[in-house]
Amino acid sequence: MSQIPYLFNELCTFLDRNYFDYLVKKYNGNRYVKHYSCWNHLLTMIWAQLTGRKSLRDIEFSLRAHRDKIYRLGIGKSMCRSTIADANATRDVAIFRGMSERMMRSVADISIVRTDLNEIFSGLALAGLYAVDSTTVHLPLSRYPWSVPQRNGGGVKIHTMLDVLRNIPVTCIVTGNEERDQTFMDDYNYIPECLYLFDKAYVKTASLYMIHRIKAFFIVRKKDNMCIDIIKSDTEANRRNTNVLDDSIVRFTSRWASQGYPEPLRLIRYYSKEKNETFSFLTNNFEIPAVMVACAYKNRWMIEAFFKWVKQHLHIETFYGCSANAVSIQIYTAVITYCMVARIADQFSLKCSNYELLRALGVSMTEKIYLSEWIKSFQAGEFSSENEKWSKSLFD
Repeated sequence: MSQIPYLFNELCTFLDRNYFDYLVKKYNGNRYVKHYSCWNHLLTMIWAQLTGRKSLRDIEFSLRAHRDKIYRLGIGKSMCRSTIADANATRDVAIFRGMSERMMRSVADISIVRTDLNEIFSGLALAGLYAVDSTTVHLPLSRYPWSVPQRNGGGVKIHTMLDVLRNIPVTCIVTGNEERDQTFMDDYNYIPECLYLFDKAYVKTASLYMIHRIKAFFIVRKKDNMCIDIIKSDTEANRRNTNVLDDSIVRFTSRWASQGYPEPLRLIRYYSKEKNETFSFLTNNFEIPAVMVACAYKNRWMIEAFFKWVKQHLHIETFYGCSANAVSIQIYTAVITYCMVARIADQFSLKCSNYELLRALGVSMTEKIYLSEWIKSFQAGEFSSENEKWSKSLFD
């Protein structure tokens, strides 16, 4: 007679175990390991993310509270915080980075799309809309001496490409705080006929020209000190739309910029009434209406909202270790967890936010219930705020 699995086991079916085992074998992750394997380590970190653990001691106590269940949960027999700390400090980050990339690819085709944006951009013949930016997770140099100090102290950067229509990450790269944003422009996977949104930090003309050559499009904020020559100016732009001040065809005139991008670009100056500020955009798309350029760029705020959500709810500002290895593993595990929650929301066509789903899952990990039945209960509203508060008080 088959037993009903724990909900945590049901969630782990969204992980590609075969690919993870391939990564472990490729990087010799289980070499000299007798008990606490890489798979046990991954599940422990996902458990910590889903249940909101804030420290290694917190993880240990939460697992000891379920001592009779953790073996069947797949976490293994060991639950000592020193074992978890050693794994975070010594395991190859490439294993977790590769798994996060696999998870991001697995959610790239989810059907949940922002209908408001899809309707706006449906007539523009675009295959996708993506925003590129980075966020800094600040770290005190006293505890993280390996971090290169900058003006804002120590820290690490998370360079991200976000699918704006689906609100999911496509690429996440963890680097030191000292790395410039434009350094990693060539590391993203650009797709023809898609539109990419950049801020001023990404004006790297050679990389922008590479995007243009593969027949993809970009919108980037113009820097104030850029040297350009106006080839043609649309003086009627202001009459057609009071917010569009100028719509011109320009060319770079400085030596390095012109060598990097030798072809003409489109310059659009747009006045925002909300911020009482004028914005200048450069794009290689000459067909899209000028006002739509500003509208597309306005939706770049979604990547800032994504960064805020991840920092607040996936616990990457309180780290379980002080080494660079431990910090990177925790960030990549947070990305894996986010993608897993997004996949669940898509498979069951949930209308709630990912945060609501994450919190409800976090207090139900050790329930013996099939995921489909749990989703029915969740949609029926049986997870009230009072129940959630009572459940969290066990550890928090």
